[in-house]
Amino acid sequence: MSSSSSAPSPADEDHRLVKGLVVRTLLLDVLERDIRTLETLLLKMPEVYVLSLTRIQNQVLKEMLVVRKQMRKRGVKILEEKRETEGIETIYLCRGYWQRFYMLWTFARNEVKQELSLHLNIDLTQ
Repeated sequence: MSSSSSAPSPADEDHRLVKGLVVRTLLLDVLERDIRTLETLLLKMPEVYVLSLTRIQNQVLKEMLVVRKQMRKRGVKILEEKRETEGIETIYLCRGYWQRFYMLWTFARNEVKQELSLHLNIDLTQ
């Protein structure tokens, strides 16, 4: 009897928080790698690009602090993150219950791309 506009169940919200943290962790890895790559290229003004990506890194870190605070408040704690060939698995404890969150790399890549495009104010649908 719940409508589609109703609030997510507690489990859905916990899952969303874990996913958000995993995606942002992956985004930080991508940004770090891209910054290192930019520093090796012979660009005319590499510092502009590096500063731009560093600014996004700082925003993502702030977002992660907010997510972690929400997780703590909800009794959600990430115990383990395993990166495998097919995807990334996250084991977390949620108010005393073990939970598993799994994302295939193809899905994770799209989520990270979506998150980065939000920070760059880019519409990927164009």
